[in-house]
Amino acid sequence: MKIETNGLIIERLQEKDIELVRQWRNSDAIRTHMNYREIITPEMQRKWFSTINNFNNFYFIIHYKGKKVGLGNIKNIDWEEKSGEAGVFIVRQNISGTFLPVAGVLCLSELVFSIFNLEKLYAQVRKDNPRAQKFNRLFGYKMLSGEEDKESRLHMLTKADFYKSTKKLFLLFKPFGLKTNSLVISIEEVDYLTDFGKRTIQLLNSSPLLFDISKEGSNLIYRQR
Repeated sequence: MKIETNGLIIERLQEKDIELVRQWRNSDAIRTHMNYREIITPEMQRKWFSTINNFNNFYFIIHYKGKKVGLGNIKNIDWEEKSGEAGVFIVRQNISGTFLPVAGVLCLSELVFSIFNLEKLYAQVRKDNPRAQKFNRLFGYKMLSGEEDKESRLHMLTKADFYKSTKKLFLLFKPFGLKTNSLVISIEEVDYLTDFGKRTIQLLNSSPLLFDISKEGSNLIYRQR
């Protein structure tokens, strides 16, 4: 699956890219901000991918101007509770301070709240990572009670808080070209190797968002109206 919006392409993680993600994850710039800080081996990475290559975990490579620049995820989805855990990191420091991370998180969050119909997201943020704390507050995340003294603090974002906060974000970043109603979602052949493709199509078809649907080769394309 690929999602295009606001100059970004967000592509579902495939096995061909897990070595690149492993290298990113092992770099000092990323690893030092994570709860798990041990070096990840290729075998560990392959085993990890086998556990997340399913409909309960959405990992996406973020592309910008033709380059792979980071990873976003909504993982451990509980479809009955309508919740999941969110995360994102950008590996190119020259763009980490731009609106790119904002656009990427807006895209993923709109996907889970408007299409997957989740009600809340959780995020773990280390207390020694003030940039991530500030970033999460932009979207309406709130730290849960009793987390204040922990090294890694659990935050929660509700659907209502997300839409309240993102109204301000779209106004703030509109001069930079950030647009609403700009999703283009492609369901690709690889998505049908598991039930990912079929179940995603079911959610898209029942979403309150309006799409024009077409085919391009073996891909099914949903363009937001």
